[in-house]
Amino acid sequence: MFAAFVALHFYNALFGQFEPLVQRPIFVGFGIGCAFFLYAARASRTGARSGIERAVDIMLGLLAFAVCLYVIVNRDRLSDIMVRYGPLDKAAGLLAVLLTLEAARRVIGWFLPLLALCTVIYFYFGHDLIEGAWRPPRVSARTAVETFYSSTTGLFGYLADIGARVIVIYVLLGALLLSTGSTDSFMKMATWIAGRSYGGPAKVCALSSAMFGTVTGSAVANVMATGSITIPTMKRLRYPPAFAGAVEAVASSAGQLTPPVMGAAAFIMAEFLNIPYTDIVVAAIGPAFLYYLAVWLGVDLYARRTGLQPTPRSEMPEPAEFLAPDKSIPLFLPIAAMVYFLFNGYTPSYAGAGAIIVLVVACGLVRPFARDGKKQGVLACWAKLARDIYEGMVEAGRALVMIAALLACAAIVVKVLTATGAGVKVSNLLFSVSGQGLILALLLAAVLAILLGMDVPTTASYVLAAAIAAPSLVRLGLPELTAHLFVFYYAILSAITPPVCASVYAAAALAGANFWRVAGRALMLAGAIYVVPFLFVFRPGILAQGGTVQILLDMGVACAAVFAVSVGTSGWFRGKVPVIGRLLFLSAAGLLFYAAPAADIVGGLALAGLLAWRFLRGAPQPGRAG
Repeated sequence: MFAAFVALHFYNALFGQFEPLVQRPIFVGFGIGCAFFLYAARASRTGARSGIERAVDIMLGLLAFAVCLYVIVNRDRLSDIMVRYGPLDKAAGLLAVLLTLEAARRVIGWFLPLLALCTVIYFYFGHDLIEGAWRPPRVSARTAVETFYSSTTGLFGYLADIGARVIVIYVLLGALLLSTGSTDSFMKMATWIAGRSYGGPAKVCALSSAMFGTVTGSAVANVMATGSITIPTMKRLRYPPAFAGAVEAVASSAGQLTPPVMGAAAFIMAEFLNIPYTDIVVAAIGPAFLYYLAVWLGVDLYARRTGLQPTPRSEMPEPAEFLAPDKSIPLFLPIAAMVYFLFNGYTPSYAGAGAIIVLVVACGLVRPFARDGKKQGVLACWAKLARDIYEGMVEAGRALVMIAALLACAAIVVKVLTATGAGVKVSNLLFSVSGQGLILALLLAAVLAILLGMDVPTTASYVLAAAIAAPSLVRLGLPELTAHLFVFYYAILSAITPPVCASVYAAAALAGANFWRVAGRALMLAGAIYVVPFLFVFRPGILAQGGTVQILLDMGVACAAVFAVSVGTSGWFRGKVPVIGRLLFLSAAGLLFYAAPAADIVGGLALAGLLAWRFLRGAPQPGRAG
């Protein structure tokens, strides 16, 4: 079933989509239906639920398929503006909404489904329950069915369209890169590049997460994939378990920000703003670099302070292990092909499908000539490749269950916000509370994005924050792309911000460390990361906006500011930095934040003076790991 589902969407990416009320219900119906089936299958394996309960799950899954099939079969009649909706139409619409909420609750937790339920109640009953400015217009049962179910809005709106048209393809590409073993070269390359320096294993973690994020776009998936290797390595080399988990959690969360594949939220952003996806990719390069620069500096300063050594020479890979044709071609050629297609005007879905074809062809051509392939023979290699492709398709289908349920649930919230005008009212409230001051509005938007990201994936957090907070930032003069990247960045940071932070939970479990210790270490390590969005708000060159000189100047000043914040928060640079010195580093960073020539000069001179002080004081005295 999973393989057939992704195969259908791969076909659509190459040869065209079905009409909206066919393509989108297939995507949503698969997601919410299989959520119940997977739940029943998992319970059957563990024996956690009775046979009757599993039968109920299967029945709910079949009902989810049925209500979406009902839309497909009756799409012409339901789309007729003069149609009279009967009891069956209304029952199907109500059932579709309820099944979506329950499926989302099972795969992503309570927060988003509960929020969606509250918005549905507000939409349908709010006119009779609420007075004043927040009172929504009265709606009939017919209007409710049209809004949520029987049209290309609501459940089958643009979020489902993005999922069915684009996200499926990139999830499949990432799954195939994993299943064919092409991503193994990421870890070896990262180790070869970063392993020789102080804190080498932790830097390997950061670098491999950055590269791995180009094909996953998921913080938790990134933690589980790279952390299963990097965390045990760091612990074996005497890194504290809490620190090892924190490095993995912080590094993995930015996979969604790392071009060229940035996860589902970036494709949704392109649709929100009605701009090419390549514009998002180009703009995200600077923020992603600054994010990983902050992680790299945090790791380096901690390693020097505690005396953590580089990766042992015996564990360093040889370049041939990741640059040999049978290793490098299946990894880099598909990504290069995807970038080529994107920047030459092809649609994201076609570019992703083209990259998948390149990946399969490359694996088929180079595997028989590898050392193992020569022993097995061409047919055996191709048979193994076919099994790997099938396994990748199945894993992609499993991953899409959560994505489809999440997008359908988020679509309910967003539709209510737009249909009732509540989104505009919340945006106006933020605008008035901030007193039309940009700094306060940015702080409120950052807090809102982090709060909305608690217990939900980044995609849902971004969608909600973009609908509520981004408009108020645009009203204050920010370009739309800057405003959306700002809330997107903080939606990503919600994954490492306590008390609910999924990637920290995953990393703590892998490290065998206390969650709160890992969370505390993650916050210390990410100190400089939390200020990066404010940098690109006031320095648009970081987002590749402006001329070459402005881009270089803004990036240079931003790197200096991130360095100053890292030293100020870590308290170490060529020896322990006293409290007054830390405050001076942070003050220099504050000056560099302010985009004015005088502030750049004063902040740059202050930082230069602080660096001279640290170098003139003599050689550092590293401590011991512990």
